[in-house]
Amino acid sequence: MAYLFAFCRLLTGIVFLMSAVSKLRGRTAYEEFTAAMRALVPLLGLPARPVAALVVTAEAAVAPLLAWPPTVLAGFCLALGLLVAFTVAIVVALRRGRRVPCRCFGASAVPVGPGHLARNAVLLAAATAGAVQAGAVQAGAGTVLAGLGPAGFVAVALAAGAAAVLLSAIGEIAGLFTSSP
Repeated sequence: MAYLFAFCRLLTGIVFLMSAVSKLRGRTAYEEFTAAMRALVPLLGLPARPVAALVVTAEAAVAPLLAWPPTVLAGFCLALGLLVAFTVAIVVALRRGRRVPCRCFGASAVPVGPGHLARNAVLLAAATAGAVQAGAVQAGAGTVLAGLGPAGFVAVALAAGAAAVLLSAIGEIAGLFTSSP
């Protein structure tokens, strides 16, 4: 159970950190993300610029919350809230036939689609499993990383890092198979 908990914690933290950094790496990246939000949030009746700032701030907060043991559950809950909101926005855009580029991890021109929903489903499962375990730890049912030695941690960290990179590129990968020539 320690391996699964560590994997969920690292995967969720890495993905949200990658997402926040990709938006904050420069003015152009942030403006492209805000423009994508402008195309998405009117569908939900929300103002784009404040929502974009809130999203980036919340994404940037997930990793530190997951890194500090007393706030791990809060980190998973914040990640779950963001993932649910992202999923709802994608579903609304798809139902309305909107081809909005996903700027989740940078300057992708691939519109949101089924690949993004699949990515969110995997992340929702990981964050939910992590939140359940974090809740059990807070209730005194165990320790955070009991039984996870240095070699186990390195193995889990490598697996979580690889999974995070794959998930961050899933929209681009799906776009290879769904784009028109």
